[in-house]
Formats: sequence, structure tokens, C-alpha cells
Amino acid sequence: MANFKGQGMKCYVPLMILFICCILACTSGCRTTAPIHAWAAPQLGSAVGKQVALAGVQGPRELADPLQRRLLSQAPKEPGRQLTMVSLEQMVAYESRNPARSGSKIQLVSALEETPNDLAIASVARHQGLDYVLRGEVIQKRSASQQNQAEPGTLKVSWRLTGLDAGYPSGGNPIALDVKAARVLYPDLAAVSDLNEVLTQAMVRETFRLITPSVQRYQIQLEIPYLLPGSAKIRRGNRAAREGRWGDAEKLWSEVQDRYPIQLAALHNLALAAAAGQDFSRAKKLARKAIRYSPSDLHKQTLVWIELKQRAYHEAFALPDPPEGWFLTDAASKVATAENVAADTVTPEVLTAQWVSDQ
Repeated sequence: MANFKGQGMKCYVPLMILFICCILACTSGCRTTAPIHAWAAPQLGSAVGKQVALAGVQGPRELADPLQRRLLSQAPKEPGRQLTMVSLEQMVAYESRNPARSGSKIQLVSALEETPNDLAIASVARHQGLDYVLRGEVIQKRSASQQNQAEPGTLKVSWRLTGLDAGYPSGGNPIALDVKAARVLYPDLAAVSDLNEVLTQAMVRETFRLITPSVQRYQIQLEIPYLLPGSAKIRRGNRAAREGRWGDAEKLWSEVQDRYPIQLAALHNLALAAAAGQDFSRAKKLARKAIRYSPSDLHKQTLVWIELKQRAYHEAFALPDPPEGWFLTDAASKVATAENVAADTVTPEVLTAQWVSDQ
């Protein structure tokens, strides 16, 4: 009998270990990715609600002129991104209506006819109550050829933003684009047959990202559970999220979480659904709850990513700090933290325009 009990215990222990391993595997689950959109702050400085003098784009006229026209005509108008672009010609017309400022008019006319003088334009723009001066220079161009799709053309423009008030930032950086990257960034440009037009339109959109909030698309990681109650419904929610139907996904995950509170995959995925709906306070609450139950690396990284996106959202639209405050990040370290988290948790789904050095 003793031998029988001993043999039974020997069989029981491995079975228990196997059972515990299965529970842990089912709880942690596998992972899949889904696209999510998040607001990003302006890359140079926010010109939302401001007036920006376009001091021109230096370079070949066949490229610089379309860039200027589109920048003036396609300035964002939607709430939260709206700004006013002012051309040099409009500034000259304004000075013409003020005879007492004939000297300023002469400065502007000179800027139109010769190499523009940044100091002269900034001085006049400041007197006219404008907020910024934006200047561009084409510093590299390889022509796009319809006959040579292997060499589809590239465009590199250096932009300089000058704040006309002590509280307005100044800065600049070149943007480099090729046709392939432009069409990945903006899929609607795949229908544009003129490759130079593709580059021009993409450059205009990327330029406005320098001075207005913009939306970036990421691939985030969702948990995929198996065997535990509600797993099949969670996987249906994951499919909905992968198709961009975050509302449907959130409903499915909520049903599982309400019925089976031990389903941490549903809790984790619900946190990301809340972030997709820009309800960051709720997203952080859910993410912290998931960490309390299971402090896995993924759960921790997700919480940091959510707070980083919340910071970017508040910065983009000049919002005050949230009522719950900031749990994990501070403004000084958010860039480095974002890079570390992105490497493990989330990746941009699309290419971004290449930022290059002046050197």
C-alpha cells in the first residue's frame, strides 16, 4: 500500500506542475497586433490658431511654386489644427493700404524680386501682427520619371520656422521623401499618376505636421487567450480590432470581462480600446488593474505607452494635466521612454518621412 501511495504521489506532482503551467499559459496567452491611431504633437512648434507668413520656397520654380500654392491653399481648417497661411503678396497688399509704411513695402517687394531677406520679412510680419515665418528650401531633388519606376524620384526640403514672439519656438529640419514612402504614408496618393505631384502633395502634408497636431498610426500588441472561459469571444474582438472596428472589439471584450473577471487578456485589450477612443484616464485605470493581477512586461509596457500617448494628446491640443496626474512619465524623459517602449510593445505601421541632418 505504501508503494502504491508513493507511486501515486510521483504521478500527481508532475500532473500538478503541468496543470499550473497550462493555467499560466492560458492566462498570459499569445499575442497579435492591431492598428491604432494616436495624436502626435507638432514636430517643431504649434501654430494652431496662429498666422504664419510663408516667406517662400527656394529652389527650381517648377517644384517650389506648386509647393507654395498648396501650402497656402491647403492650410488645415478643422478645429484643433486650424491656422492661417499668409503669402508675401498678401503682406505687400497690406502694406499698400498703409501709405505711412512705404519703407516696409519696399522691403517686401525687394524680398519678392531678389533673394528673400529673412530679417526684413520677420520685421514686417511682426508689425502686421503675424506669429511665425516659415521658409523652405529644396536642397535635393532627383526627378521622377514615368519611364523609370526603379528611380521614382526623391525630394528633400529644408524648413525653417521662426517665432515672432518670445514665447513662440523657432527651429527647423529637412524632410526627405521618395515616391514609395509618400504612397505608404498616404495611400490615397497611389491613385495619382504624376510622380512629381505625389512628392509635392506628400511634402505639403508632412510640412503641416511640423506645425500642427497630426495622427500617427501604430501597430499595438493584443493578447490572445486559449482554453480559458471567454477566449473565443476575445479572439473575435481581436479580429474586429485588426479590421479597425474598435467599438465592436470593445463590446466583445467587455462582455467577457464582466462575466469572467479572471480573463486578463480581456482587461488588457480593453485598456487599449479605451486609448483608441482617446479615453486615456479609463485606459490607464484598466491597464493598472491588469498589472495588479499580472505584472507582466507586456502589461507594464502597455501602461507606459498609453500614458505617453496621453501626454502627446495633451501637448498637441494644449490641454491641462489630467485629473489623475501622471503615473509613470515626465516631460523630460518621455522621448527616451517612448523609444524604449516602442521597441518592445508598439511599432509604427507606416513609414515616416525621413528626418535628415544639415551636415
